[in-house]
Amino acid sequence: MEDRDSLLAARPDAGRQPELWWVLSCSYRLLLAQMGQRRRGDPAWAPLPDDTGSVGRHLFVWAFLAVVPHVRDYHATIGLSDEESWDSLRALGEELALSRRLTGRAGLDATWGLPMVFTGVGFRLGRLAFEREPLHIGGAANDLLRPGESALNTHVPAGGEPLSDEACDTSFRRAVEVVEPFPERVVGFAFHSWLMDTQLAEYLPASSNIMRFQRRFSRFSERVEADWAPLEHVFHRRYDGPVVPPSLLDELPQRTTLERAIVSHLRGGGHWYSQTGWFSVAAR
Repeated sequence: MEDRDSLLAARPDAGRQPELWWVLSCSYRLLLAQMGQRRRGDPAWAPLPDDTGSVGRHLFVWAFLAVVPHVRDYHATIGLSDEESWDSLRALGEELALSRRLTGRAGLDATWGLPMVFTGVGFRLGRLAFEREPLHIGGAANDLLRPGESALNTHVPAGGEPLSDEACDTSFRRAVEVVEPFPERVVGFAFHSWLMDTQLAEYLPASSNIMRFQRRFSRFSERVEADWAPLEHVFHRRYDGPVVPPSLLDELPQRTTLERAIVSHLRGGGHWYSQTGWFSVAAR
């Protein structure tokens, strides 16, 4: 409700804001032109300058809403159910809420995932979300993918039901069904996240949903330091500078095993890392 009210109050006007209206029109046309496609290396959509105010922070939301009928039509052509289509588009509200928690302001922060959702190449299927477009995995891809083969990039949306084996199995099976008619041959799933950090095994029981999910994948990429990731995704907090401030760690809740693990590891001078994991469709 709060994000809806702020959005309606920030509706752009072609007469009063001609420059922003031009940006909105270009964004709308770009989304339509890229429907069902993703060009490798597409950048994130950065927020507009602060001096564009609330209208600027909501401008891309209006562009995404304007293409909803076209995305829904595309979803129907690739065989998504009505429920799967709306589940996918619900990412807009989720990202608005996350942006508000992270920045304290209404509107969108930088967004990388929403342009994929609203061009149809990113979709949610039950507990997990995927990107259909072939993924450049990295140096190890030479050993994993042949010409004409691709991997679906996997995401774990925040919230929702637990990350159980049954829910994940259902999502992976459905993803294989959705991409079956397309030209690329999907032979595996890739997942780039701090949830691939093997250090989690030092803190979480082997029976936990996170560890069970992690064990689906084989790791092959280099580790990338990502202390920001668990702070943003678990605690919805950001920080300035290269090091997590001790004062921020003191403010974080310690209600769950995962929350305690994140904080104690950082307090002890450790770092969290993102890594890319992979598993083949045959191994699923």
